[in-house]
Amino acid sequence: MNIRGLLLGSAAALAAATGANAADAVMAPEPEPVEYVRVCDAYGAGFFYIPGTETCLQISGYIWYQFGAEGWENAGDTYAYQGQSHPFGFDDGWYKNIEARVNFDARSETEWGTLRSYIRFQASWNGVGDGAVAADQAYIELGGFRAGYTESAWVDSQVGGVSSWGSHSWSGMSYGWQQRAVMAYSFQSNGFFGVLSLEDDALAGEGYLPDVVAIVGYSAGWGGVWGKAAYDEGDDSFAASLGAQFNIPNMNGSSLRVIGWYSETATNKYGILYDAGLPLFNVQAAEWSIMASYNHVFTDTFSASVAGQYFAGFTGFPDAYLAELSLVWLPVTNFEVRSEIAYAKTDGFDGTASGWLRFTRYF
Repeated sequence: MNIRGLLLGSAAALAAATGANAADAVMAPEPEPVEYVRVCDAYGAGFFYIPGTETCLQISGYIWYQFGAEGWENAGDTYAYQGQSHPFGFDDGWYKNIEARVNFDARSETEWGTLRSYIRFQASWNGVGDGAVAADQAYIELGGFRAGYTESAWVDSQVGGVSSWGSHSWSGMSYGWQQRAVMAYSFQSNGFFGVLSLEDDALAGEGYLPDVVAIVGYSAGWGGVWGKAAYDEGDDSFAASLGAQFNIPNMNGSSLRVIGWYSETATNKYGILYDAGLPLFNVQAAEWSIMASYNHVFTDTFSASVAGQYFAGFTGFPDAYLAELSLVWLPVTNFEVRSEIAYAKTDGFDGTASGWLRFTRYF
């Protein structure tokens, strides 16, 4: 075979082999188009669309480190605060607290209104050992309907704006803070709002009947006024509260709050707790209590509030007083330095002074 024939034969064999391999080759599929996360601005900052859905999700939370101290002369005279941030009753010295919280808030629009699910995970340490992580809150909302475990409507009015919580501080003084399993309906229109909440009473009383909280009020640019009533089914008694907030004109963020509470019995779950200072009855609900709190915003990064509260004991129990100073500084965005100082005094007992300093990073 001459050279020319050899080259032609080799080329033909190579072409045949290439064709066979091409027939056997597996073609890689085209990559799926990337769906980038889209910002959802329908519910405020921080929400984004979950890819492939029309549901908006916000992930938020904080981490804080706090240390504080207290001093007292009579161990029976301590500040019974109701759930926030003055953990009194320690021996003289510093106490520490580290807390972490993550919130997941998912929302979407339906023909019945906004469908929302909210869950909050939280863990706290006292500076020793690891803190257990727990689902601190979880609830579902559809329009004005809410069901789940969260703050009682007695504390968080849901749609009442300024009618929620206690004083301007984080601790809020003594205002009945509590979390309950709730099933509630709320509405608002032209500044008027109302809430009716059925709340778990842990099978107290008749067992099948819940506690009931009702709220009505009005909120506007100048502030707001509100009234609350609560029926403790297990105790078969009522509690009530009236409050008002007045925003200071031309001083954005500055405001004055005045709130009063009444409890029919000392054991009503919605009663306002204070230290009665008596053996076996250190923590007692006041028959009535009144609080005044003023917050002043000095600059965009610094504000301060002062508050005072009076507790009138039931027959046989002394009266008590509580005062508080709160300072808040925001040196940079999402970083807060906060300090609160409190003084509590029960008639017939020495007073208690305490305070703490906290550093918080929000996200």
